[in-house]
Amino acid sequence: MRSQLYDRFYFSPSAGAVKPRRHSRILRADITAPEIDPALRAFGRHIARSHRKGRGVHIPAMKNSALGQVLRTLELKRAFN
Repeated sequence: MRSQLYDRFYFSPSAGAVKPRRHSRILRADITAPEIDPALRAFGRHIARSHRKGRGVHIPAMKNSALGQVLRTLELKRAFN
């Protein structure tokens, strides 16, 4: 009984409803080296050093701005491009 009901009223969704839209990325200027917090710069160096030695690193929860500074440090250290 139930399957007959679904078979009779089956509608396919439109392509706009199914296809996910791409998120627009906000382009921002690069962070210069002096603007990076010294503690976050040290943490980025620690990650790069540990990666070279093949060790794992625990990355704690942090705000997006702090994570961006750590990632920028890794770019400047040329550890991860």
